[in-house]
This record gives sequence, C-alpha cells and structure tokens, in this order.
Amino acid sequence: MTKSIVKLFGLAVVALPLAGCGLTGSTTQPTVAAAPPTPATSNSPILDGLDPADRARAEQARRTALDGKAKVSVDWKSDSNATTHGSVVAGPLQNQGAAPCRQYSQTVYKDGVPAVARSTACRQPDGVWVNS
Repeated sequence: MTKSIVKLFGLAVVALPLAGCGLTGSTTQPTVAAAPPTPATSNSPILDGLDPADRARAEQARRTALDGKAKVSVDWKSDSNATTHGSVVAGPLQNQGAAPCRQYSQTVYKDGVPAVARSTACRQPDGVWVNS
C-alpha cells in the first residue's frame, strides 16, 4: 500500500506542473480598432432610412453645396423612389480658427415628408468637410 501511495504521489508531482503547460500563453483576444467614420459624411439622422445610393446622392449634394456658392440649393433625387429627394443649402464661409467653416441646411423628403437638419462643417487641410 505504501508503494502505491508513493507511486501516486510521484505521479502527482510530475503531472501537476505539466497540467498548466498549455495555459501559459496570452488568453486575451486581439482587438481590432473600428474604422473612424468617413469625415465627408454628415452623419445626420435625417439620412437614416435612405438606401445606400440615395445616401450617397445626399452626401454628394452636401459636399457640392459646401464647396459652392452661398445660398445656392443643390438638389438630388432618388432613382428608386419618386417621393424621396432632398436639397442642401450652404451659408457664407466663416473662419473658425484657421479652418474655413460654413453653416448649412439639409432637407430630405421621404415619402413626401420633409425632415430638416442644420449643422456647421469646417474644411480640413485635405479639402474634406467635417461637421463641427
């Protein structure tokens, strides 16, 4: 009986340190940073619910208005829904610090119902307009 206790004890002495062998590496999962939102987009809630093509049209109208003359309406229309369309009107350029900025108004009609958002965007050195 003593021999079997000694064997069992010896087995435990060898087995216990080996039991942790596969567990010494990092168990944390690598994290992947989310891509920042595209700064050229307005992220306006009135664009929610637009299909990707209409959202792109609205964003292009926004960029065109911000790059254009003050108080000129830049309109867009949906190809897939006759009652979805919109417009963007930018105000005059104003300097906020070193960046030129503009207030603008964006109107989106979904099924004929208008939604209006007003915001300010500033042009970055690379020419991209970012809402402030």
